[in-house]
Amino acid sequence: MTPHLAPSTGRLLARVTLAAALAGAGAAAPAQDGAPLPAMNSYGQPPFSIAGPDGSTGLAATLVEQFNADARPGLQLYVETLPRRRLEMTLDRPGYAGAVLFLAPEFLPRSIAQRGEWSAPVMVDENLLVSLRPLPLATLDGLAGLRFGGIAGHVYRTLAPLVEAGRIERDDAVDHIANLKKLCLGRVDFVVISRSELAGTAPLAACAKPLRPQAFPDPQVIIRRVLVRLPSDDDTRLALDALARIACSDRWLAALAAYGLSNVGCRRKA
Repeated sequence: MTPHLAPSTGRLLARVTLAAALAGAGAAAPAQDGAPLPAMNSYGQPPFSIAGPDGSTGLAATLVEQFNADARPGLQLYVETLPRRRLEMTLDRPGYAGAVLFLAPEFLPRSIAQRGEWSAPVMVDENLLVSLRPLPLATLDGLAGLRFGGIAGHVYRTLAPLVEAGRIERDDAVDHIANLKKLCLGRVDFVVISRSELAGTAPLAACAKPLRPQAFPDPQVIIRRVLVRLPSDDDTRLALDALARIACSDRWLAALAAYGLSNVGCRRKA
């Protein structure tokens, strides 16, 4: 026997039932039927992001544009540039679906880095020491007594012990362009910046003196990849396959070469 329900209660249950049915339909819908997914990028300056009259260009936009051309129509991305802290907070949510550009597993907390699949390398990069005068270094101890220009919020694991011990002084700037300008004005003795970001931001710093980049005593090579986190294993494999093709494509390698960059694992074409 069906119990009698008050009209208001019946309407409420009908709405709840309809909402549940819609939610179930959405959850069951395949990923390819959804809207484009975010490709998060925490590098807001050249060469990764370049502001222009028609929006942002740069390596992030180039990579995503190539991905969208290679992948099937239902598996599309759009660039979302945001600070690293917000990126990590977003990735810490179990339901995140999308990609993260130009990172390496060691950049992220292990609990986050292990959730998702990492693509083939898309760029070989390296952290450099940049100064206006030569820094003859056999070890990092040679930096003692110098002023180090950092970026607010960035963690410099290699230099942290020297900073904490008071052997070098850290003076932060808001971004790499401001940091290089401080170096050019003599307010700091050296900065740490990746080869890619130096290539993109040095022209904007317009330093009157030549910049002198050099490797760390123990070179800090970075193999940049894309973290893919999609709800479907099939979509994940399709995305990784597309990224592997793009990583060694003529167009992508030419985009890297424009900044003096390259990739690894690409066979030379005859």
